Amino acid sequence: MRALGLIALAACGSGSGSSPPSPGSGSASIVRVDATELIAKYECTRCHEVPKVAAAVRDKHCVACHRQILDGTFAAEPERLAKWRGRITSLTDVPSLAGADRLRRAWVRDFLLRPHDVRPELVAEMPRLALAPADAEKLAGHLVPEDRADPVDGDPAAGEQLFRNLGCARCHRFTGASVDDTAMHATGAKQPAPLDRAWQLAPDLRYARDRVQPAQLAAWIAAPRGLMPKLGVDDAQARDLAAFLARTPLAALPPRPPAKRLPVLDRAVTWDEVEAKVFRNVCWHCHAVPDFARGDGGPGNSGGFGFAPRGLDVSSYTGIAAGSLDDEGERRSIFAQLPDGTPRVVAHLLARHTEAAGGIVDGIRGMPLGLPPLPLEEIQLVETWIAQGRPR
Repeated sequence: MRALGLIALAACGSGSGSSPPSPGSGSASIVRVDATELIAKYECTRCHEVPKVAAAVRDKHCVACHRQILDGTFAAEPERLAKWRGRITSLTDVPSLAGADRLRRAWVRDFLLRPHDVRPELVAEMPRLALAPADAEKLAGHLVPEDRADPVDGDPAAGEQLFRNLGCARCHRFTGASVDDTAMHATGAKQPAPLDRAWQLAPDLRYARDRVQPAQLAAWIAAPRGLMPKLGVDDAQARDLAAFLARTPLAALPPRPPAKRLPVLDRAVTWDEVEAKVFRNVCWHCHAVPDFARGDGGPGNSGGFGFAPRGLDVSSYTGIAAGSLDDEGERRSIFAQLPDGTPRVVAHLLARHTEAAGGIVDGIRGMPLGLPPLPLEEIQLVETWIAQGRPR
């Protein structure tokens, strides 16, 4: 039971505002924007705590649903609960948006339009929603009512020593910095309790200089909220740490090689195999008829998270053969070839690899939405099955 990783950004505020200052003025930009209708449209509360906005009901709340399944309080047959527990790998913890007002407005806008992974220990990440630039701008203004450009005036060298002494790398990656502890964060490594949950939610500090307003970065270090522990530093030390995060040299990220599409297999591949390994394992939770998915067909079937209903049902051979709805509401095959000869469903699965590497495929949204790309071997199974005429 893997679900959408809506690591979205939104918050609450209303009222009229003043014009932003001229660039470089250093004064505050206070433009209070009410994007409540967009928070509802994109269903941010299905994953996140949003200040002053009611949480989604349990059956529409991805995180609450997963937590109840894992702790055994979800009302379902024991056999079904046991099966679901074995499939839940994401959306048990997501960041609260209660402290999101410290972010830079422009970063939030750009991130919503082109999300990337900022929390490497979380399985799910912010999905690429069907956001218009104007919607992203409005949500960013709603989230960040005050955007300051005050510089950080601390001592980076002193901040680096504090970073090491305080053991910040026990929770945070700092990719590209000399203090990054890749061994601590190696895949499969375990944090000592109770740091494991904090480790999951701790963002990669590589992005702190772009994500967080400079003055807010120091203020957060001095008086953090949420799971971030109090470090016992004074204001001057907080500024030193902030200066280190903002100014230390970072090595360039190595280019991510493009996904290499595998050739179709020589052996026979049946519906039972692709259903078990791909469609039922990952896709059905967002693409199924409502009756199959306990009343919610997911954003890829009934619609949701700002997406129009697509009517795609992968919970059965008959359902997947019926295809999906296009933008005009007409049925189309998900197996039909695109102009380059790639079956439509395969193109969506491959596009997720491109998105994970920082790119976007025009006209194609990568799948699975908000989750890691499928292994190329699983995409190969799907393409082989299609090439063989989709045998049952």
